[in-house]
Amino acid sequence: MQPAVVVVALLLPLSTLLLRLGLATATVTADADADTSRTTSGGNDTSCAPARCGNLSVTYPFSLAGVHPLECGYPSFGLTCDAAAGRTYLSRTFRVNLYRVLSISYGNRSMVVAVETAFSGDGACKIPDFNVSSSLGLLPVNISAANRDDLTFVYNCKIPHNEQLTGPCSKHGVGAYISERPADELQSTLPPQWVQANCTSASVPVRGFQDGMNLTRDYERLMSDGFVLDWPTLGDCDACKRKGGQCRFFELSFQCVNSSTSSRADPRKKQNLKLILIVALSSTASLILTSLVWIMYRQKRKKYKGYESNIEEILKGYDSLVPKRYKYSEVKKITGSFKDRLGEGGYGTVFKGTLEDGPKVAVKLLKGSKGNGEEFVNEVASIRRTSHVNIVKLLGFCLRPNRALIYEYMANGSLEKYIQSEETKGAIGLEKLREIAIGIARGLEYLHHGCNTRIIHFDIKPNNILLDEDFCPKIADFGLAKLCHLKDSALSMAEARGTIGFIAPEVFSRGYGVVSTKSDVYSYGMMLLEMAGGRKNLTEDTENSSQQYFPNWVHDRLVKDLQSHEVTCKTEEIAIQMTLVGLWCIQTTPENRPSMSRVIEMLEKNLNELEMPPKPLLLCPSVLSHFSS
Repeated sequence: MQPAVVVVALLLPLSTLLLRLGLATATVTADADADTSRTTSGGNDTSCAPARCGNLSVTYPFSLAGVHPLECGYPSFGLTCDAAAGRTYLSRTFRVNLYRVLSISYGNRSMVVAVETAFSGDGACKIPDFNVSSSLGLLPVNISAANRDDLTFVYNCKIPHNEQLTGPCSKHGVGAYISERPADELQSTLPPQWVQANCTSASVPVRGFQDGMNLTRDYERLMSDGFVLDWPTLGDCDACKRKGGQCRFFELSFQCVNSSTSSRADPRKKQNLKLILIVALSSTASLILTSLVWIMYRQKRKKYKGYESNIEEILKGYDSLVPKRYKYSEVKKITGSFKDRLGEGGYGTVFKGTLEDGPKVAVKLLKGSKGNGEEFVNEVASIRRTSHVNIVKLLGFCLRPNRALIYEYMANGSLEKYIQSEETKGAIGLEKLREIAIGIARGLEYLHHGCNTRIIHFDIKPNNILLDEDFCPKIADFGLAKLCHLKDSALSMAEARGTIGFIAPEVFSRGYGVVSTKSDVYSYGMMLLEMAGGRKNLTEDTENSSQQYFPNWVHDRLVKDLQSHEVTCKTEEIAIQMTLVGLWCIQTTPENRPSMSRVIEMLEKNLNELEMPPKPLLLCPSVLSHFSS
């Protein structure tokens, strides 16, 4: 059994005992007082008389700081009075003047409080950036069932303009939605569709929501109306008062102070014994908890250092190829604390930034580490080996505490958004798309044959092609790339890699052939067909497109079009040419696919110089040879 598990096993019973003792102390002592008429001298003491702050009357179980002694109320129910403003606040909160007390109902044991905080340091925007329920965990209160709804604020993500808050919070790009409070913690309510998965959220109970309210402006009213908190019985104060006594809270327990006697010796001795017991248990639990935290920290640190040293060793092997290394604080400064999000890829989120000397950059903050950090090392080492107009330029990286890669900024984003529909494709035209296709082919040809070490990308797709301000394409995202010597024509792989729909058959099944640069050619071909509009047309023309093998459909459609009419316009010629080349690239057998240099030649030739490719096979070549024999 691991040390951390042993410590947890020891800590849980002690923590449970301590919690039960602390919660039971007040109730048990109060019952004992009622049974034995245990009393304490009070004389004509008026130090705990009700005090006022604004329109609130403060008495047990509350006490007012600067007016009442500590024993006048329950320890966690201390109140602070802002006399100038006539406002009352709960004292035991993690921020000063966080919860304003609007009213107290001693008969119902409830109070109405309102959150008064500063969102991201903005005092005018009084909405929470924390979990309200968790912040109340140190107080002996429950969120009342009278609060029917939760008001949830979402931020740190893209919020539709019509959902953004107006008024004092308008500059923070915050949205809000209302939902019914769940009956128990196991229930949950789905957020509206406009709320993205990467949004940060903070909820606060509200009691005054009405149908027809516009949350973008009425959130201030809902926040100022507050919500209801209930507190449990903290000693039988009512019974004490009926006997003519005064309610006090001495040394961790409720006591009824009676003016008829003057002895407090016995209660003090008993309470001192309880105090010693609780302090001893608390010290033991604290020691065990500290040990647990230390053990877990050491284990995590050991694992992290091993992972980090592994990356350091790999990077040392590339030495002069490694670009500039940045501190994480520098990365935060470059991106303005990651405020301008450009998009999200398979291995991280991309943010816009600016270097100290002025150039704009794109910073990819990588997701949680996987294995020995292969994706990170691949990206740093692979791109640094390259120098080509059609390969994205890596300017720097950050290793700890979070891994990040800094690239040159691509003003026009990814190719994907320009080929999603006829409307977006029309923004640049088919002729420009062919130029982009040729540029991508030149970049791949360079990776396969122009570097000292051959690089196979393994994830060629529209989302990984970036366009600069002149629409010059740049191949990006080398997280899956593999390096091999130029003399090696085939590559050994332990697992399939790539994106579904663009993966070459041999990558996931060796029956189709060996993995090589021709695997990138296949991915390029699928992307080329998508650029020419093949996938969109398949969806439109086929009732059940999932039953139609895409390459076969493209081939049959192309043959049909060429037989039915002559090519009469330039755009139609380009579309057919890109489709022909794409079909050559996605031949099932790797040997039948052209090299990238041959692809460039085919895209630069006239249409009538190109041969019709054979129909791509759906079955594995080894299976076909078995049936033919």
